[in-house]
Amino acid sequence: MERRSSGGAGSCMGMVAVAVVSTSVILISYHLHRRLEADLRVRIALGCDDGAADQDRRRRRPRGTKKKKKVRFADDVAEPSSNSEEYRRRARSSSTATSARLA
Repeated sequence: MERRSSGGAGSCMGMVAVAVVSTSVILISYHLHRRLEADLRVRIALGCDDGAADQDRRRRRPRGTKKKKKVRFADDVAEPSSNSEEYRRRARSSSTATSARLA
């Protein structure tokens, strides 16, 4: 009795998986090599030493992060009094007076 191996499809899938992984490794290493080569060319062109380049790299913010903006108010901004109801009442009365003038 002859025994047949049913691993034909499995071995084909294994070969495909090996090809995909090896191609990915090659592409990633190629990309990293190009990036390192470009950085090296920039350092050579600028004549920077390694310490200055490392400091510049540390100072940069990672992509996608934004610098927080500081809020500055004008000098003539009125602060509400401690009693918020009184502040709202004054704001409403001034807005109704303005709308009455426009009408």
